Amino acid sequence: MSQLIAGIPDWIIVSLILLSSVIALAIILERSYFLLRQLKPINIEEERQLLRYLQEKKYEEAMAFCRLRNHPAYNVSRVLIEARGGNIDLRSLASEDLIRELSTLERYLPTLGTISSIAPMLGLLGTVTGMIKAFSGFTTNQGSQLTRGIEEALITTALGLMVAIPALIMYNYFTRRVSSLIEEANILAEMVIAELEKK
Repeated sequence: MSQLIAGIPDWIIVSLILLSSVIALAIILERSYFLLRQLKPINIEEERQLLRYLQEKKYEEAMAFCRLRNHPAYNVSRVLIEARGGNIDLRSLASEDLIRELSTLERYLPTLGTISSIAPMLGLLGTVTGMIKAFSGFTTNQGSQLTRGIEEALITTALGLMVAIPALIMYNYFTRRVSSLIEEANILAEMVIAELEKK
């Protein structure tokens, strides 16, 4: 069994870790652009403007106002305004739409979280295979194989951690950002519902 494991080329595990790093980097760049650059925090003045439209019963203007803003809160608000006056429970509708918005905001984040978990495991696998090769070289008095095995163990461990640490940091940051956006959307949705329910 040890001979079988010792026969695994060291480049396979390194390649898997490097592939994980490329995928993680692509996700980090895409989500950074979407969550940090495209989606800005809600402006209080804009929020008040929307509520003024609702208080004045200017529903078409309110919907147009929401369409011009790229934020989950305004997307949910527009859906609620469109559904006004019907036999639909607005809070249930808001919950359903928030789930749809959440799925958009969390796109690729599970993959990033998975990479942050498997990268150190791949590094550990490389450590194990490297040490098996090193001990195999030790028992057969092959100094070069011993050195290569230890080198493989150290390199794969370092690479795995170099991928996992930033991936985990960014995953946690993006998750907090998504939670903040959904909370903003939830608060505005409640205010919109309160205005729409006024007689």
